[in-house]
Amino acid sequence: MKNSIKMTSVALACMLATSALAVEDNHSEDQAKNTNRADWLRGSWGLNWKPTDLWNGAGEELTIDLFLAQISHLKTIDYVQVHLNESYINSPSHLGPHELLESFWQGDTSPLGEPINLVVPRASRGVDPFLEMIKKIQKDGMKVQVYLNSSNLLERSATLANPDYMPNITERWKKWVDTNPEAQAFIASQPYHTGIWDADTQSYVDASETYPERKYMFAYAEFILKEYAVRYGELIDGWLFDSGSFMYSNGDSPTNGVKEDQQIYKAFADACHAGNPMAAISFNNSPNRITEALNPFSEATHYDDYMFGHPYNGGRYIGNHDNTNYERNYRHIQKVTETNGNIHSGSLDAGTDSQNWDWDDKVVGHFDPPMSRTRWNSGGDPGLTDEEFVQWNYESAVGGGAISWGAPLFAPPQSGEQLTIREWGMRQLDLMDADLAQRQETGAPNWARAHTILNDAILDEAYRYVLVDGKDFWDPEGTQDVTLTLLPAGAPSWLQLVKDEEIAGQWVLYGQPNETQETFYEFVMQATDSDGTTDRVIKLRVGEFIPDPVLVEPEAPPTPPFVKIFAEASHSYPDGVATMTSVTITAPDSGATFEIAFNVTPQVGTSIHSGASGGGATESAWGVSDDNIFKGSDGELAQLSNIGVTNFQANGSCLTAENIVDLEFFNAEIVNAQSRNDRVLVTSNGVENAVGGLKLAANVAQHRLNYDSALVTEVSFGVGNESATNKWSVNHVEVAYQIDNAFLVKGDYDCDGLLGRSDLAMFWGAIGSTKGDDNYIAGADLDNDGVVTLYDFVQWYMLYRNQQAANSSHFSR
Repeated sequence: MKNSIKMTSVALACMLATSALAVEDNHSEDQAKNTNRADWLRGSWGLNWKPTDLWNGAGEELTIDLFLAQISHLKTIDYVQVHLNESYINSPSHLGPHELLESFWQGDTSPLGEPINLVVPRASRGVDPFLEMIKKIQKDGMKVQVYLNSSNLLERSATLANPDYMPNITERWKKWVDTNPEAQAFIASQPYHTGIWDADTQSYVDASETYPERKYMFAYAEFILKEYAVRYGELIDGWLFDSGSFMYSNGDSPTNGVKEDQQIYKAFADACHAGNPMAAISFNNSPNRITEALNPFSEATHYDDYMFGHPYNGGRYIGNHDNTNYERNYRHIQKVTETNGNIHSGSLDAGTDSQNWDWDDKVVGHFDPPMSRTRWNSGGDPGLTDEEFVQWNYESAVGGGAISWGAPLFAPPQSGEQLTIREWGMRQLDLMDADLAQRQETGAPNWARAHTILNDAILDEAYRYVLVDGKDFWDPEGTQDVTLTLLPAGAPSWLQLVKDEEIAGQWVLYGQPNETQETFYEFVMQATDSDGTTDRVIKLRVGEFIPDPVLVEPEAPPTPPFVKIFAEASHSYPDGVATMTSVTITAPDSGATFEIAFNVTPQVGTSIHSGASGGGATESAWGVSDDNIFKGSDGELAQLSNIGVTNFQANGSCLTAENIVDLEFFNAEIVNAQSRNDRVLVTSNGVENAVGGLKLAANVAQHRLNYDSALVTEVSFGVGNESATNKWSVNHVEVAYQIDNAFLVKGDYDCDGLLGRSDLAMFWGAIGSTKGDDNYIAGADLDNDGVVTLYDFVQWYMLYRNQQAANSSHFSR
């Protein structure tokens, strides 16, 4: 809710006309500060909803539903800030599908069998989680502010490489830009893509050696950001770009006010405006420190419609009165109040701003702090007292500014209810909402939130929608009944509005749609009491029912047959090589049996021992030495090798041991990894799982062993560090195999590939035998009931007849 909602129909028409003119003019050379792109932020507040760890497929099932349900009673909230990409070193991770970004994932998987380098939801899943999110926000009456970190696909610095779950993204992105003909033509199209402004020559001079990554910033704006902006269009009301340092570390100037020196900023803004020319733009160039006494907000660029408003001290404990945090951060609110929200309307000469520019006079003051003392998206303690929180919001709202509060979620890396707001956070929001509902806009009735979008009307179905006093609209003084009126202009002819005579405070929109095709309406409703009238623009869609998209589960790659191989329970193997053997395996459709074994060789002077050691370990869990574990302090390791088939029995089938092929170490179950120092260093065919080993989930964790492309026939387990608390065990090892049985013919007992008299004779020799008898033939027990009977003969004879028909031959043997 904000102070621009009270207007007459004439004023509304004027506003819409002004917006149209602004849209026409927004591409002019001197675009920017005197348009009304950011006017919707004046007197508003929103919540920054920030889930994390959404890379490598985790974001594909993300939904905002429970969060929106939790805040559904908040009447004065105007918008929700959502993240199109993640922050800091995780900025390559995006929440919207993108063909180019997905192409940088080349089927890579980690040693745990999970995708790596997958930085977008897969298109094959059939759902765009970001699109669904922003549609639901808008449907709930709020505007959408989109966060994007400007470091995009680049590494944060020479000392901050991409994390190991997306290690190759930057190099693949750069290679694409450097080799793709369209990208190369784009880079060559403007001198400022690789050059910076020279004030002396009034031209761009090549700076590709000084700023080698400048071209990648422009390429991101053109080939990634613009596609997202066009796709989401007018569903996005504003963008804010974190890490503006990537603009000025790549050659732009954030503070000199020279438009020619701000071409990366312009490229990002232009990309966003390709989707919605009226989307408000902001860049985080850090809070002002050089001239902080004049203005806590940094200088605006020519492409800022509102200020990012990053708090001081990295946002940590903004309300700390024991140092200068409270005063310095509260100064943002005071500046909003002093300037009526136009935080750069002063001048350096007057001592009221850090510059003497006029073009930045209409930039809206916006503050972007966390609610918590410690984190933007979580934390157990509030950064402000309840009284301070209510005060800051009230002063910002009536002063014409905006605040985006980082919502303190329970556990941002998780999902579901863990992505809802903690109790203390909801308490503060409820207090603030109640205060603003009474004090921000006194007099005439208030409408809830930023806009009202009705439920869809379905073709040929009766329509009904209920508006509730105290929820959708209210008298701020709480003393009068409010009357609603539906203005006919723009509304469907069949739609009527009546007061519910049975339930106080309810008004009902109803009617029978008569449209024959999808139709969109925009009209005005008025809320009136003795203090005045407030208009609200209402939107309604009439059309077919649109179901929510269904997430398509990815088709898992085929898994080869495998067997879990355990150590002998509670057993001490002799020094040197320990042999571990599987249970007996029966080959399908043949009756042949076999076992698979491998050798385990610990470091010299040690031996393998098994037994329970805690943390999910079974009696068969094994390690080095008599404590049954691998210990970092002793540098323990073991080599697995000599994998092979043993104890093969044909059992009357035509299989041999040579038909058991492609044996490889497939997976291992690691247990009892309960310390933060635990690291499992696995080497498969000479390839390590990670430098220093992997930190696995506590107690029981699966570790894929065949992350090397070749068959993995040699594996070693080792500790990744020398910590005394680095301790864990191996519960079992899985070995994969294949059975080469393509040559087998069902019912062929003499192994000549044909069914004939000798097979029949062998079958009759097994008639009446039971599994375990000397004359029992597993392949003759065709119904697998353990006995060879006449019922099996009927099946054998049908096999024979079918083969004869296929071969067009005779019963000649």
